Amino acid sequence: MIKKILPFVILYSFSSSSFSENNEVLMRMYERLEMIRLQMQQLTEENQQLNNKISILQNQQDRLYQDLANKIQELQENLKKNSQSSFSISKDKINKIEDISSIENKEKEVENKKKLKDIIPSEENELDLAKKYTNNNFKKKLPEYKQKTEIELYRSAFQLVKDKKYSDAIDSFNAFLYLFPKSNYASNAQYWLSESIYALGDFQNAMINFAKVVEIYPESSKIADAKLKIGYCYYSIKKWKEARFIFSSIVKNYPNTSLSQLADKKIKSMDVEGR
Repeated sequence: MIKKILPFVILYSFSSSSFSENNEVLMRMYERLEMIRLQMQQLTEENQQLNNKISILQNQQDRLYQDLANKIQELQENLKKNSQSSFSISKDKINKIEDISSIENKEKEVENKKKLKDIIPSEENELDLAKKYTNNNFKKKLPEYKQKTEIELYRSAFQLVKDKKYSDAIDSFNAFLYLFPKSNYASNAQYWLSESIYALGDFQNAMINFAKVVEIYPESSKIADAKLKIGYCYYSIKKWKEARFIFSSIVKNYPNTSLSQLADKKIKSMDVEGR
């Protein structure tokens, strides 16, 4: 009888030990898919904005070309009506206009070169990521959070992000990091805490929290995503130089990835906007 039951006992033990590992793998795969969905949505929105801006610039350029063509035609008609001497005077005026235009173009070129030198900070420590951020609202509901296991608390917090209940998600992830600071999900919790703050439009504090992902969890798979969001935060608070610095470093350090494509897209959008 014991010999018959023994294989089932072994199978149950094996299934029980592997269940936790499989559960963790599935959770990470699910989060990654959610990240890809969010990135694709963001890429689509930015692509539409960029196309609209390009269309506006194209229309402006067409109008400028048309105005220039009309002025050239008008000038040619005036030249035909004038005598040879008048033509000579007009030609001198045209040359002067061209000379002035050439000087203006050279001045603009020098100015643009000067601006390019100021675009990228000379050192990374110029970036403003050192400010403290404290949010202890979660402590009001700490007894409630303590009733949940590590996995239960993390899943419920992540579900709040999916449901766009970002204020509640912030409290839940703060509670998770407070109760389970050494958890395998700690870096993920810090990242989704930052995403929740970002979603509420608090870009300064979101940036500080994304920086914690990079500083506290150097082995985290979320580091590259956090760096990209730091760039978005800088862009949102109109620190164009710092934003461009972050996006350029992502293109350089993470080539041929969806993140580098998003960063490059943002750089091109900033070029169009004159940022």
